[in-house]
Parts: sequence; C-alpha cells; structure tokens
Amino acid sequence: MAAVSVFVDDAILGRLPSVCIRSGQPADMTVRSTRAVGNGGLGLFWLLFVLGPPGWVALLVFACLLPGEEQLTVLVPYARSVWDGERQRRRAGMATVAAGFAALALALFVGPFPLIWVVIGTGLITTGLGVLTVVWRRDVGILLDASRRWVTLTGVHPDFARAAERGEAGVVRP
Repeated sequence: MAAVSVFVDDAILGRLPSVCIRSGQPADMTVRSTRAVGNGGLGLFWLLFVLGPPGWVALLVFACLLPGEEQLTVLVPYARSVWDGERQRRRAGMATVAAGFAALALALFVGPFPLIWVVIGTGLITTGLGVLTVVWRRDVGILLDASRRWVTLTGVHPDFARAAERGEAGVVRP
C-alpha cells in the first residue's frame, strides 16, 4: 500500500482521480469517510484517573470544558464491488460479535451446560473482534498536516497514488 498527499479542498470535495483507492480499478462511486484530526481530546489529562474519585471528578470537568477532537470528512473514490466487499466484512464482524454476546446471554439462562455457551460466546466475540480489527487496520488513513492545507491518504493503492501525484482529478459522483 502507498500514501499520497492532496490538497485538503480536493479531498473534501472529492476532486480525486477516478481510480479506486483500495484496488486501483476504475471508480464508480465515492464514499464519505470521517476521521478525527488534530490534538483535541483529553490527552494527558487521563492521568488524573489514577488519583481515584477526586481525579475522576477533575477528569469529568476537563472533559466538559475542553473541545472535542476535530473531524475531517473527505470523499474518496471506490469501485462498487470493493466497497461492497468491505461493508460485508464489517457487517460479518459485527454480527459475529453480536452472536457471541447472545451466546453469553444464553449461558445465564441455560441450565445443564452453561460453560459451553461461555466458551462459544467468547470464541465468537474474539473472532468478530479479530475480523473488525483487520477491517479497521486496512481502512484508508486520513492525516491533516500542520499547515492544514494538505491531507495525506495512507493505505491507498499504488495506482491511485500515482494518478493523484499526476494531478488527474476526475470527479466521481455518488
């Protein structure tokens, strides 16, 4: 996988090459992707947690007073078949986790062999979380530089990166 930097306006408006960002195939749709950027959030204030209840109260106060993380939404080109496959994997992971929690709930109500349901539920949850982790790690990364003029897209297909570096802007409509 490759990385490429594009103007922030081009990423926000979807003026990117009409090449699938994941597979390099011709893109026939755009997908809205939102990521947290910047240094918002609590950062080192989380260390207050170790101070016990007084630290928890202080952490709650800081959480209410500090601004949250800034969000950046960009439009990235995808081939419909690639996007459908990614959505299917994400849904399968979530369904597997849900089935695992259902199996754990069964363990509370099933009389003779609750341990088997605990084992099955734990296995399903672990498997589902593994699938979701793979899906999230393969997702395209969006990084905003310090000048706030450039967006770096990471984990993109090399063909998309080459087309973006050449400045081939082909707007793909959703």
